[in-house]
Amino acid sequence: MIARPELKALVPSFLNAYEESRINAIWNDQSRRFRDFWTMRVMAPAAGTISDEDCDRYIAILDRNGKGNRKGSEAVAKVMVPQGAWRKLFNEFHSGNRELGAAVDRVFSVSEPTARASAIDAVYRLNAGARNNLTGASGNAIGAMLAAWEPTRNLSMISLRDRRAIIEYLGLQLPYEWERATIGTLMADTNDLIIAAAQELGLPSNARTITAFFYTADAKQLWRQGSNHVVRLPDGIVSVSVPTHEDEEDEDDAGTGEPAGDVGELHESMQVQALLASIGATMGFKIWLPRSDRSRVMKAWRPEPGQLLDSLPLGFDATTVATVEQIDVLWLDRRSIVRAFEVEGTTAIYSGLLRMADLVALQPNLKVKLHIVADASRRDKVMREIQRPVFSLLEGGALRNFCTYISYDHVREISENAFLRHTTQGVLDAFAESAEGDDPL
Repeated sequence: MIARPELKALVPSFLNAYEESRINAIWNDQSRRFRDFWTMRVMAPAAGTISDEDCDRYIAILDRNGKGNRKGSEAVAKVMVPQGAWRKLFNEFHSGNRELGAAVDRVFSVSEPTARASAIDAVYRLNAGARNNLTGASGNAIGAMLAAWEPTRNLSMISLRDRRAIIEYLGLQLPYEWERATIGTLMADTNDLIIAAAQELGLPSNARTITAFFYTADAKQLWRQGSNHVVRLPDGIVSVSVPTHEDEEDEDDAGTGEPAGDVGELHESMQVQALLASIGATMGFKIWLPRSDRSRVMKAWRPEPGQLLDSLPLGFDATTVATVEQIDVLWLDRRSIVRAFEVEGTTAIYSGLLRMADLVALQPNLKVKLHIVADASRRDKVMREIQRPVFSLLEGGALRNFCTYISYDHVREISENAFLRHTTQGVLDAFAESAEGDDPL
């Protein structure tokens, strides 16, 4: 099923405005330069270090946040890999771990979907346990390099979440369950499935052009609405969207591509996020962190094997899972969420509350304790926001009945408890403040 006349109607005007020949010329040159860098520098047997300056020229092709990118320039995508991590990866391939470099090289050299899926999975196995940003759950780094290597054949849409949303919107079918497939299989198959579907819509087979189309404002509004959910409220039906971290301004400006540095340089909210993860793990809970936050949070918290979940073992629908995955910290006991935390630094408190409200709206019978965690200076703002009238209309009850405030200082105090390993989660309730009794808006 692909009909979707509302999407197909956007194709002619897009093709008329999109300068495909000019952009193709840019990418032909950039792809040639990236291939030369890879074969003549990264994979060259000569010892020594590839300089930051040399690396940065090609990071700018891969990552929209890379140094050297200028307004109007072309890059694969916003990859969310720090500049320093890219540099280390290239040098690791070059001289630190030649076996890993050869495994990535094989990903480039094969194009048949099954062979490419196997090659990607081999990289993931070889790199298991490494914290080098190469093999994240979204496949961003490998996806970006594939798109730079062969931009007309590999989608610049490196987000598997976005690929899945488009596939579901178009009603396309994969011959397996998404959750049971390897990441290599998902990356290879979704690439070809979306390209084939785009051609049925009237788009050319050029993967870069297809990506540009799906990320136009009008097209994106359509397929992202596929992740909306109809919610029944006492006075009618509303559509609930799923706010994501990528839709917001990131407080530590991850868009610069600068490496986050050591723990002392992490923004306060990330340090608190790490403390909450550590507290929950010490109490015996499994921990979930959004994939986009993991590399930074794990500069301050080093989980033991099995403590940090790679996927959520929840029996919810896809819309609910997409919402839950964006919450800053989750504590889980087996297959159940016990506590959910949104840590608010300089970002709008309202965005975190929207995720909490969506969760309550989507699963009104879900009994989870929700917490907004913020600095004491923002306590009154949190209380006002929780009591917004819109949050009182949820089918499961007013948000203020489920969601409380905890200060940064109290999180630190809990983390310093010498008997934390023998302490129950109920200790949080002693520090949590309810909006009940505070003046509403």
